[in-house]
Amino acid sequence: MNNCNGTLLFESKPRISAFASVGGKKEAQGPLREDFDRLVYDSYFGKDTFEKAETEMMRTAVGIALEKGEMTREEIDMAFCGDLLNQCVASSFAMSGFGIPYLGIYGACSTMALGLMLSAVAVESGAALRAICAASSHYCTAERQYRMPLEYGSQRPPTAQWTVTGSGACVVEADSEKAKERFRSADGAGDNRRAVFPNTRMPYIRAARPGIITDLAVTDQNNMGAAMAPANVKQEQLIICGKRL
Repeated sequence: MNNCNGTLLFESKPRISAFASVGGKKEAQGPLREDFDRLVYDSYFGKDTFEKAETEMMRTAVGIALEKGEMTREEIDMAFCGDLLNQCVASSFAMSGFGIPYLGIYGACSTMALGLMLSAVAVESGAALRAICAASSHYCTAERQYRMPLEYGSQRPPTAQWTVTGSGACVVEADSEKAKERFRSADGAGDNRRAVFPNTRMPYIRAARPGIITDLAVTDQNNMGAAMAPANVKQEQLIICGKRL
């Protein structure tokens, strides 16, 4: 792994070998509804609080990812997970039953990208052969956390965003002969987990660039789009240290 002016270049190209996503009622009404592994129309997810519902969503997403990858929790070396709640309670309770070394992360909207980057760093460095990262949010918990509880009945301004109710999980692993041997020794059926992706192609993480804090003095808590706009500035071609990514 090389650090080129703040950009991490992963030489071993850690692979995303399995993934899963869980969505809520509003997500089921959107154009991406067919891409979710599971859709839940009950905002409580069968629990008695919205926070417990968010925990259950992440637990479900992680479980589906392991199932799709035909992996056991014992085969995962590290977990990088986070959510929007204080002390990352949704992810910490979600992962408590898996027995996987857990590192809680808080990146708000960048949590999933941060988890993928940290998982790739762990795999590239040899600290983990296989890591899982997950993120979750719930509209009802986020409103109580950052604005007003739904029971308060406050008026939403036109610029207010609607926080996703859902969770996603990815398994990141080393693309090496050692990993393939571990695949084969796990179930004796060969490296068949790659069937999760079409044409046996797994996406990989080539590079990652941690962001720099930029304060544009946006103070409207309901207009997060303006606060995050600088992060959406794109370049058609990104060339770093002589390499085109």
